[in-house]
Amino acid sequence: MEVARKVGILSFVIFFTLVLLFSEVSLAQDNLFTGNVKLLSDSLCTRVLIQVPERTGYVVKDSDIPPRIVLNLFPLQAKFPSREIPTFDRFIKKISILKDSRNVVKTILDLNISTYNFNVFFQKNPSFVIVEVRALGKDPVSSILGFEGVDEKKGSLALSPSPGTGGKEGGMWKVIIDPGHGGKDPGAIGPSGVKEKDITLGIAYELLNLLNQNPKFEAYLTRKDDEFVSLDKRTEIANILRGDLFISIHTNAAWDSRAMGIETFYNSHYPYGEGAEEVALRENAALASENIPSSVKNIIWDLIQNQYRKESKDFSFILQQELVKVCGGENRGVKSAPFYVLRGANMPSVLVEVGFISNPWEERKLKNRNYQKLVAMGIYRAIERYFNMFSKR
Repeated sequence: MEVARKVGILSFVIFFTLVLLFSEVSLAQDNLFTGNVKLLSDSLCTRVLIQVPERTGYVVKDSDIPPRIVLNLFPLQAKFPSREIPTFDRFIKKISILKDSRNVVKTILDLNISTYNFNVFFQKNPSFVIVEVRALGKDPVSSILGFEGVDEKKGSLALSPSPGTGGKEGGMWKVIIDPGHGGKDPGAIGPSGVKEKDITLGIAYELLNLLNQNPKFEAYLTRKDDEFVSLDKRTEIANILRGDLFISIHTNAAWDSRAMGIETFYNSHYPYGEGAEEVALRENAALASENIPSSVKNIIWDLIQNQYRKESKDFSFILQQELVKVCGGENRGVKSAPFYVLRGANMPSVLVEVGFISNPWEERKLKNRNYQKLVAMGIYRAIERYFNMFSKR
């Protein structure tokens, strides 16, 4: 009886061991990485196609010194310890494939260019992780806007987890100025027919000139003329340029034509402050004409914004104070609400309503170029004050 029991236990142990062994072999086969890499190049960009098993995840990082893009692919079992692929390519110097750990394969793209933008997405049937690399050129924003987006069915934009670090490392602070609305989206329209999109662009150009006269700053616009730029594309521009601060400029509107004043918003999950929900609904209205990204990307954006909520709130109070001090008018305070245009920003970000275009008196001020310069000066002083806080730490 005892012998039979021991034989039974031994049989079970052998069976269980074989099951585990075959499971590991099966898993290894499912996650086997062959190192098959292809390059497709033209005058505008280079695409690196890395063939992987269907259930492959990736984490992306990039660096300036040296210029490179690093992908950690997982869970993968590599057939080889390492491999280096010379490319003789305009944009990519070489590709290195390393077995980083038991289940991670590190793919390093060393670049020939120091200013670039890139996109990473997953393609099925056959399964590839695809990296697209482009030079930014003299006009990086136009280059990014000309960059064809990724089909949501094939994959999604890979957000670099590292924030902009221009001024923090001794260089210039990068400020991304977002003139609200544009093109087919006029924004709010005043009693005399003045469109919000025109006022915000005028203020944005005045602010751009002020910032670019200061060697501490490097400023960019998300749009340079009357063109439609989707809400998520605006923060995509800011992320690719590695901005240190994102400012979306708007004018307010209300059913009551007597409403007036300045208010500043930072992003939050729920509206907080009088009228915050109404403002968010109006500014998010452009979503009706856009393809809303997947819920997964929304979760990622929320996590990113949580990281910068304190900085965004701090800058909101500084901006509100400086604008009211320089421009006068009613101080409507700092509020928070879920603004789609701020959600994807991998940096501190705010939305400022510089006045009520629905108020005839404020509309006259807002369309005056001298007043637009005054508003720009208020925003500029807030930016200087905000970044001076970092230099004193």
